[in-house]
Amino acid sequence: MENKAAHTHLHVHENNSCKKKAVLSVNKIHSNDLQLWQEFQTGSESAFATIYEQNVALLYSYGLKLVFDKELVKDMTQDLFIELWNSKERLARVQSIKAYLYKSLRRKLIKSSSKQKKRFDKSKDVSNLDKKTPSAEISLIEKQLFDEKRDALNKAITTLSERQREIIYLKFYGRLGYNEIGEIMSLDKKSAYNLMARTVKILKKNLISIILFSLLLYIT
Repeated sequence: MENKAAHTHLHVHENNSCKKKAVLSVNKIHSNDLQLWQEFQTGSESAFATIYEQNVALLYSYGLKLVFDKELVKDMTQDLFIELWNSKERLARVQSIKAYLYKSLRRKLIKSSSKQKKRFDKSKDVSNLDKKTPSAEISLIEKQLFDEKRDALNKAITTLSERQREIIYLKFYGRLGYNEIGEIMSLDKKSAYNLMARTVKILKKNLISIILFSLLLYIT
């Protein structure tokens, strides 16, 4: 009985410890962002360069999930950083630089694309962002399985709505928290969490259906 109680206590302690570490990690990121943002606002070119280097590639990839127009996304991303530098003294403090930049680019692209009617191309999906070629050490069979799973994921993602694809990108590729995702997508934290839960549920269901269908084709 005592051993069971001790095990339960240890389990609770470990969960609390993990939660504390996660909170500390988020707080550290926000603290670093605040310091970097303050240095940038005082005119530090080094701080601005750091913000640019850490975010430009991610912003470009994110932009292509909203508007499938490489030149437009490239131009809007560059415009965003130019505007950022020119108005640095007038900008408010931010908790998350990444979330602020994502939200700003999203607003610029939606405004621009609504005029040009260049919205997300449903034949593209967020999983294409991170296609990595398996190393030479991976066997041919493993590579084939890897490709099949990736292709199945690609097909499953194309069945999602625009907002569902967007939240998948922000969470798993942008590595943002629900507070940040909510800020970018104009949702409260609970709504962002619920949207992700529904999206993952749909993704799992569609992924299973696609895999089963592929197996049937393979068998027949």
